[in-house]
Amino acid sequence: MKVIFKDLKHGEIKLIPENLDDIWHLYNIIDEGDLIRAVTFRTDEQKDDKIRSKKAEKKRMKLGIRVEEVKFHEFSDRLRIHGTIEEGPQDLGSFHTLNIDAERMDKLSIIKEEWKHYQLERIEEAVKLRNQAILTFVSLDEDTATVAILRQSGVQWIADINSKRSGKMYESKDTENEYFGEIISVARTNKTKDSTLVIVGPGFTKEHFVKHGKDKEPVLFEKCIVHGTGNSGMNGVQEAIKTGIIEQITKENRVVFETKLIQQLFEEIKKDGLATYGEQEAKHALLNGAVERLLVTDIIVRTKKGEELLNLAKQNNSKSTIINTMHEEGKKLEGIGGVGALLRFKI
Repeated sequence: MKVIFKDLKHGEIKLIPENLDDIWHLYNIIDEGDLIRAVTFRTDEQKDDKIRSKKAEKKRMKLGIRVEEVKFHEFSDRLRIHGTIEEGPQDLGSFHTLNIDAERMDKLSIIKEEWKHYQLERIEEAVKLRNQAILTFVSLDEDTATVAILRQSGVQWIADINSKRSGKMYESKDTENEYFGEIISVARTNKTKDSTLVIVGPGFTKEHFVKHGKDKEPVLFEKCIVHGTGNSGMNGVQEAIKTGIIEQITKENRVVFETKLIQQLFEEIKKDGLATYGEQEAKHALLNGAVERLLVTDIIVRTKKGEELLNLAKQNNSKSTIINTMHEEGKKLEGIGGVGALLRFKI
């Protein structure tokens, strides 16, 4: 996420969402009653009824929408912001829906009467993640390999590696091992702990490379993803990106993180260990400084009780995580009231 203007005195932050996770962040930041300014498309206002009867033309215009409802559409990767038009060239007082999606991300302004601390922290976190790698690509065929990193801001080329083979077949097994070894060395240097290794390319070279990698560097290749493309090099990387592999992987990573937390919560509850659940129980634990991490669903966080719990977590130096109820583990937390807490000590 990129913040391009901030004026908390007047309650305005102008930003540009840059990926799917940023759309999810916006869902948890925008509240009912906020004013959202953004460029959108709306049917051009026509004064003549005869003209109206013709196929209406949609024009690009900047509107200010007073938010009444915010919905995140998981399968379409779209955020829908519905409300009344308060600012704009036409139709003031009418309803309009802003669609924020992964394919077309323009800047928007969020104006609030008061920004909550966890909302500001969420924006700071999204901005910080902007420079972190999401995926580490190895795109190869039998002749050359390219290592590249997908960051929030785009694809960064890292290196090209030549196989040094002289004919249709490798001169020896050692030549192939040397080629694969060079690729692994570059990939290992540039892959971060949390990024996913993605191997792409045409033919069977990528499968041979993965087999070699799992033998030589099992940790590095433990959760790698193999994806067939018609091209190698940067063209192969771009081809893989266009197939939607980024969206698939980034969603899975977010879900994995939340899933681990919920599983830990239920394991501790089952053995009567370092966990509690329910609004009152979590509040009691927070007031006693016993909470290591507060878990609140995206539904509860939009209530006054949820806001109170998050404020208490901040005051008592407890971490907090908002859990998505659109996946299975999130629904499990919702089933026990939408609030859980991992504890530092029992109370």
